[in-house]
Order: sequence, then C-alpha cells, then structure tokens
Amino acid sequence: MTHPSISTVDDLLRQRLIICVGCGGVGKTTTAAGLALAGALRRQRTAVITVDPARRLKDALGLRTLSTQPTRIMLENGSGTLEALALDTKRTFDALIARVAPSEEVAKRIFANRLYQELSNEFGGSTEYMAMEKLHELLDQDAYELIVVDTPPSAHARDLITAPVRLIELLASSAVRFLKAPAAMLSGMETGFARMTLNGLFKVLQRWTGFNVLEDLSDFAANFEHLEAGFRSRAAEVAEALRQSSTSFVLISTPEPDTVATTLEFYEELRKEGLPIAGVIANRVYSFPPLGRSAGQGYPESLRKKLLTNYADFAALSARDEQALTRLQSEIDAPVLATLPVLEEPPASFPALRRFAELLSGG
Repeated sequence: MTHPSISTVDDLLRQRLIICVGCGGVGKTTTAAGLALAGALRRQRTAVITVDPARRLKDALGLRTLSTQPTRIMLENGSGTLEALALDTKRTFDALIARVAPSEEVAKRIFANRLYQELSNEFGGSTEYMAMEKLHELLDQDAYELIVVDTPPSAHARDLITAPVRLIELLASSAVRFLKAPAAMLSGMETGFARMTLNGLFKVLQRWTGFNVLEDLSDFAANFEHLEAGFRSRAAEVAEALRQSSTSFVLISTPEPDTVATTLEFYEELRKEGLPIAGVIANRVYSFPPLGRSAGQGYPESLRKKLLTNYADFAALSARDEQALTRLQSEIDAPVLATLPVLEEPPASFPALRRFAELLSGG
C-alpha cells in the first residue's frame, strides 16, 4: 500500500520510521544518511542505522568508527540531534538471547555453548533478523523522533522483512528437534559400517576441536527451544511496527534499466506484504536538455564541435534516464519523491553530505 499523504521528501521526514531498500550500488547508504541529516536539520531527534556490511555510513558522516552504541554527530546550534550506529550481529544476537531467555541460567548455557559462539555471526538470516531486532530496540527506547534504516544490499526486499519468521521456522523445524536426540543420528543409520564411519568422524572432530560434537549439538538445540516463544513475540511486534502509518519504505533506484527492473520487483514484494510504501528516490540521474542551434557560438569552431559532441552524449543519457523514470512512474502506485543528479564526487565528507541532504529536500 502507499501513503496517500506523502508526495515529497518533506512529507516523508514527518514519519517516525523510514526504511531504505534497494539493490547494491544505488547509493542507498548515502541516501539514508542524507535523509537522516535532513531530518536532524529540521530540529528532529534522529538516528540512522546501517546494516550494510561495508559500513560506508561512517565515511559519509565523517566518523572514524561506527559501533552498536549511538555516536552523536555535531550539528550547528539550534539544529536537532543526529546519532549514527551500525549493526553488530553477534552483540545484537547476544542481547536478544538475554532478553527472551526464560532464565539467566538458560541464557548462560547458550552463551557458553561453543556451537552458538561459532554460529551466532553466521546463523542463516541472522543479519536481517538482527536488523529488525535492533530496530525494535530503538523504537522501544522512544529516544528518537525519526529513525532511518539503511538495509543490506539484498537481492530481495522480503529477505529483510521475513527474516524473523524464517528464523522462528528454523528453531521449530524437525531438523532442530532431531538434534536434541543426537544418538538417533547413529542409531538411525542403516548399516553398521555407516554408524562406525560417522562415529569415527565425530571422534576425529572431538580431537581437533576439543569438545564433544554430539553433546554440544544436543545442548544447542535443547536450549534454543526455550527461546521460541520469545522470538515469536518479538517478531509479531516488529511486523506490527513495520505496518504502522508512521512507517515508510522508500525505494532507492538509479535509472539503469536493470536497476529499474529490480526496483519494480522490490515494489511488488513490499506491496504483496502490505507494507507502507512512500515512493521512490531516483539517484544519479542525468538531466541535460537539448540545446538550441546557436549554442556554443563564440567558441572556435573546432572546440565548439567537440563540446557539442560531448553534450550530445550527455543528452542521450538524459533521454534514457527520463524514459526509465517514466516507466517507474507508470508501473508503480507511488510518487518519485526526489530526483538526484549525477554528482561530480560522491558525498564522502560531512559538508558534501549536507549539500546532498539539501538536494534531497529540494534545496
């Protein structure tokens, strides 16, 4: 669904939560930072969180480091506040375990489990799930009037949105239940040779790793069973927050044909999930209108021809971009909120990011 009351970036910045989605290489991180800065300059208490593993946000904000703890960005007197943080999957996962575990003892057993220590950074879908968990935490704190989320460069928007459900399904799966009775792995083997081979493999792993593989598998699965109810509750709360009228998803795109096609796929996925779509921000758009016949007069003829040839190339790119934006506008039921030009240099410093934020909001 779309927000009928949102047609500009100024309208967008009145929302509580903005989630930027799009494929890699479209300037999503920079756009998220620019939206957050624009919000802060409107005297809002603003946070921007990146879950992009490249962590380019710190460069755009002029920070040396970026961590899970909010870092305050200094703004001019009279402005709002801007804080930035990056997702740390391991720490966020640990905090979630401590929060939803039925007792401190269960949490300690999970933290001590060596399989958990190895897997908590690489658990299937954990980055996307922890992005939603960190978002839940920030919304609960009620410390910010505006939160902007820079999502991972995913191939599908649903990877982020459905991560909580997918992780819950894994915890409740028959595979995890099977691990709670590891002896069945051996007793269920059809031949004695197979049982002997697998048992020998576990013994070799035990010598190499220093711990009992079967025992840790069983302990890992059994303790995680206690967390399923807590995970389900958090997932339901996140799903509700994503569908609030104060939430907006923004599609970040460039005019390249392949990127436009991917953006349209993202739009369909969000629409099918019933998520509130504010619109599209088109990045790196060429805009060179056709020149009159008298253009370039006064220059030497040889130079004039070269200049006009170069300009004609840019005008052709502009026509391509205009056609792509026309396609976007005709195939989605949401406005193009902003069209940003190709910049001579990317906003790699805070002053450049401020100029980018001004462009975003129509300056």
